[in-house]
Amino acid sequence: MMVEPGGKEMAAGSSGLVCPETHLPLEAAPAEQVDRLVELQGSGELRTITGQAVEGVPTGAWIRSDGALLYLVIDGISRMVTEDAVSLEEEGPAGGS
Repeated sequence: MMVEPGGKEMAAGSSGLVCPETHLPLEAAPAEQVDRLVELQGSGELRTITGQAVEGVPTGAWIRSDGALLYLVIDGISRMVTEDAVSLEEEGPAGGS
């Protein structure tokens, strides 16, 4: 089952998705944060935790409940691989408030 952030499953309060590394719950990123991710990807500044540039324009994102990592949704597909995650721990471009 494909679950897009903001879908009806999210409206019920819980996506049921968890981080593949820690198993902490994931919640949909706010639209403003997704917009910022799109800007960063367009300028080539959006990087995974392994330092790779993100290919494809984010259409959504899932934030780990501890706020440390974000998993992107690109072309309607949640990229739920730890190596594809974006770090939010450092004061950096992806976490911008």
